[in-house]
Formats: sequence, structure tokens, C-alpha cells
Amino acid sequence: MSKNKWSIYLDKIPYTETGKFWVGFESNPGLKKTKANIYGRCLPCIQSLYHQLKEGRCEITLGSAYSCWKITAIVKSLEECISLLHEFERRFPFGHVYGKLGSGRTNSETMVVVFHAENAAEMSQLRARLEMCLSGLDNKNPVQISRACSVLYDDILGDWQGWLPVTKIQYPENMDGLMERLKKILYRAVI
Repeated sequence: MSKNKWSIYLDKIPYTETGKFWVGFESNPGLKKTKANIYGRCLPCIQSLYHQLKEGRCEITLGSAYSCWKITAIVKSLEECISLLHEFERRFPFGHVYGKLGSGRTNSETMVVVFHAENAAEMSQLRARLEMCLSGLDNKNPVQISRACSVLYDDILGDWQGWLPVTKIQYPENMDGLMERLKKILYRAVI
């Protein structure tokens, strides 16, 4: 019985290689974890944040957001994103990995490859492996770590390094704007 080669699989890449887009990747060809997390982890997390803000809380219970890690490599292009995944595949052909690549900004001069982890040990291991892969590609950008969807949580809680499982809101003046952003995200998620 032959053993299948371990690979990192990409979701469909948009026709244009520039602009604002995200492409999922995973070591499972069906991207099962990626797809399951959208409605099983990410959407409930965003809903929880929205409901807590709507209730007017002074602190946020992070729940799964507290153990959600993003390990990010900054690269120049889609080609470099794919080269980085190939390097990771070559050096570490085992285990399970998942994440996304692309850019959330339309006119960005860089792209990112974001690996996801669900605990600190996995985050540390991915960080070390990603740093090795970047050095093999002559990329001098440091690997960046964040917790949860920092683009949402940082606006009200501040830097993730100060977060606790229940974290006091540091910037209440940003709550209304964040609630509007969350409403739009949640609306798009149901259509």
C-alpha cells in the first residue's frame, strides 16, 4: 500500500493576483478544518464579540479568541506566498497545518501567509518553522504573532499581549465603530 505524499493544498486563487483577496490553504485536500472553522469557530467568535458590545459590557470574555493564534509571514507577491508554502512543505512534511494567504488591502505592496494555531505550543512550533522557511528563501521580514482577529479586538482591547481570558475594554470610544463593522461582517456571513 503506497503512502500519499504530504502536501499543502490551496483553495481557488482568484483570476487577478493583485488587490484584496484571501486564499485558504491546508494540509487536508478538502480544506476541512478551514471550512469547519468558518461557521464553527470564527463566526461564533465574531457573534459573541458583537453581542457583548451590544450589551454594553465593560470587559470582553474572549472565549475561543484567547486561544486563537495567527503566525504571519510578510512576502512581496503571490509567487512568494506559494514559494514559502513549498518550502514549508519540503522542510516539514507532516502534521496538520492550515491558514490563508493574500492581502486585506487593495493597494498593498506586500502579501502575507498566515498560519493558524489553536494553542500557544502549536503557535511556538509554527513560528520556529516559519522562521526557518523564510531564512531559506532569503526573506528578512520577522514573523509576526497575533491573537484572535486583532483587526477587530485590538480597536477596543489594545495590544493582544495584555489580554486575559476576560479583558477590560481599553478604548470604549471605538465600540460604536467596531459594532458597525461587526454588523457588516455578520450580514455578509448570512447571505
